[in-house]
Amino acid sequence: MSTATAATPIDHAAAKRSGDGLCFSALWTLYTLTLRQHIHGRRWMVMAALMLLPTGLAILVRSEAHNVPPLALEFILAFMFIPQALLPLVALIYATGMIQDEQEEQTITYLLIRPIPKWALYTVKLLATLTTTVFLAVVLTTLTYAAIYLGADPHGQNIPLRWFSACCIHALAVVAYCCLFGLMGLLTRRMLIAGILYIALVEGLFANLPFGIRLITVIYYARLIAYHFLDFQVLTPMGTQNYAADAWQLDIATDPMLLEHPHLSTCFSVLIVGSLVCTALAAYLCSTREFHVKTPEKG
Repeated sequence: MSTATAATPIDHAAAKRSGDGLCFSALWTLYTLTLRQHIHGRRWMVMAALMLLPTGLAILVRSEAHNVPPLALEFILAFMFIPQALLPLVALIYATGMIQDEQEEQTITYLLIRPIPKWALYTVKLLATLTTTVFLAVVLTTLTYAAIYLGADPHGQNIPLRWFSACCIHALAVVAYCCLFGLMGLLTRRMLIAGILYIALVEGLFANLPFGIRLITVIYYARLIAYHFLDFQVLTPMGTQNYAADAWQLDIATDPMLLEHPHLSTCFSVLIVGSLVCTALAAYLCSTREFHVKTPEKG
């Protein structure tokens, strides 16, 4: 007697009948179960390291370079490092595992026999993922602002308002990343590789080029929102310098009102509508897909 593994489609009659209606108690159970999965395991060790990284950098810079303006440090850490590197990684780590982890751990069978249609299964798991990542984004931003401004001279800046604005912008960005990576995770099995390439090339390279190609990036719209809501002008020995305009390739000399760029309302619309479209497409793909797991087969 030998044991072999075969890919078996999971499409039970009970799962089919579940599409006739929604059992809200089952949806809530799935939501809480997904939250519990997100807050346990090795992911939290990775998240803790990521969250402490900008905080540690802020403390190190303040202790070694006392003449660095807090606003400059805020811009580098909260509006360059966090949204361009950390938020996409947080979204990638959590969003890619929503369905793939269930398949690899062979637990998707138990989800499909519950009275939950596949599209609702994906949507609820995504909502739990968004809850987790938005919470992490707010904690990350809060720790960073505390490390930058506690005991520092704010130079007339409204720090609570800046912190709140940064939290909202980061939350909106991480939601968009999660919805995008959730869709990509249903299109490729090598999502981690594809996600890292996307972060490095699209969000890391294309978003920093002063060409129309940056219109396809998430961070471009998040930056425009930040530029409209917050002031990034710092008085330096060489005069007043606009860190955001210089770093984000915004030609304010010839276009001070940014009329050549998308309007503020357009930026919000692109991120919100884009997230909804990615969610709808992913939910549709999930509803039409026949999931397979490895099951023992005697031969």
